[in-house]
Amino acid sequence: MHRQRRFQFSNTKTGDALREIIGSIEREGFICQPRADIWGRGCLGYNAAALINLGSLLSMVILSIGLIVFVAYFFRALFERTGIPDVLFLLGAGILVGPVLGMTSPADFGKAGPVLSTMALIVILLESGTDLDLQALRGALRPTLTLSLLSFGTTSLVIAYVGWAMLGLSLLPAAMLGVICGCTAASVVIPLVQMVDMGEKARTILILESAIADVLSIVGILALLDFATSGGISAGRVAGSTVASMLMATVIGILGGLGWLLVLKIVRRITSSMFATVAYCLLIYGIAEQLGFSGALAALSFGLALSNHRAFGLDRLAHVGEIGKLKAAELNFFAEIVFVLKTFFFVYLGISMQFTAPRMVWLAVLMVVTVCLARHLVVMLTMDRDISRRDAAVSAIMMPKGLVSAVLATIPLQQGVVGGEIIRDATYMIVLVSIVLTAALLPLYDRPPLAYFYGRAMARFAGTGGEEPRNRGP
Repeated sequence: MHRQRRFQFSNTKTGDALREIIGSIEREGFICQPRADIWGRGCLGYNAAALINLGSLLSMVILSIGLIVFVAYFFRALFERTGIPDVLFLLGAGILVGPVLGMTSPADFGKAGPVLSTMALIVILLESGTDLDLQALRGALRPTLTLSLLSFGTTSLVIAYVGWAMLGLSLLPAAMLGVICGCTAASVVIPLVQMVDMGEKARTILILESAIADVLSIVGILALLDFATSGGISAGRVAGSTVASMLMATVIGILGGLGWLLVLKIVRRITSSMFATVAYCLLIYGIAEQLGFSGALAALSFGLALSNHRAFGLDRLAHVGEIGKLKAAELNFFAEIVFVLKTFFFVYLGISMQFTAPRMVWLAVLMVVTVCLARHLVVMLTMDRDISRRDAAVSAIMMPKGLVSAVLATIPLQQGVVGGEIIRDATYMIVLVSIVLTAALLPLYDRPPLAYFYGRAMARFAGTGGEEPRNRGP
């Protein structure tokens, strides 16, 4: 019998409050039921062994966090040596400890999992925005919009058709599935394009496309849900909502970034203020989302304003000419935060995967492969010819789904849409297969036999990138 310890409280209300706290912790399974005979007037008792078990659990969590980060560094080194993206290994690690071994589940993370995933997306967009050049952005707008619209449309149609023809969904739920999976994932695309050797224009196009496609998916699913409840849909209102969401989010992000630069010198006087820029970006994202606009585009535009303030004319104002670009230490700090958050995001995404029927897996593979082939055609039709063949090949491969699709997939089920569970399970599987296929093709596209295929398929583009494989191996 473990020794029982008692604490005496002169204030009975204090004892009652602490009993309630212990009771709530006990209901979560951390503390065993105390013995009835030790509860006295104004007393609080607890089992010391249960607290030891709680400490052991916490130490195991801390150990796991440290292990995940160190393994992520190993995966990064492996990518630099072999060219295999670390995303693939992180996702596989999450699947292993989650669905395969059952060591953990998304429920164990509570609300912390989705919050950390969203924070990872925000910081990834912030860092990528600081790496964009406004001049390159202007030249990339037209091909970005064309690629975004055509890729989103073809992907939505392909997935919606398979959902209708092979998953037994009616037309409206099938259209919801297509729209949900029509976007590419910024949280996946941006880390991947930063790992591979790409030209600035092509990289800018892919980053912008991932942010714009998120808006299209969000507006699209809301429009279809409105149609399901009201029986009608206004094309003008949908188009207006899409344009307004993108434009207003961009304005909020740019104004927020320029305003932040005006006070950044003052903020830097405060000790340990390096995280302040990230915190301010979280505010910008939250404000944009609360106003009904795209928080992702706002975060991306915020980063763009921070590194392109001279192009916006901010240096012409008095007392701000000394600001310049963000300091190298701050940019390195952003990169470190992105690395850590990205690591936990992909592990959590793997843990969140749900494997239902084997038929769902094969249908997801069919949909993703068909979407990949369709995207190759879209890239060949829309990308400018001054893009290198290597950049065109990477752009054609880059079609992963991610956080936004996984979140949107739960909405039809919550709204009581017939087939909502099928939409959710199919989306999760499409997210998994698309990430795996994208990450698997990246180290192989410039090696035989794919190098020959891309050399011929992308022959209309300038430069090289498909004919001669690069030696990434040891």
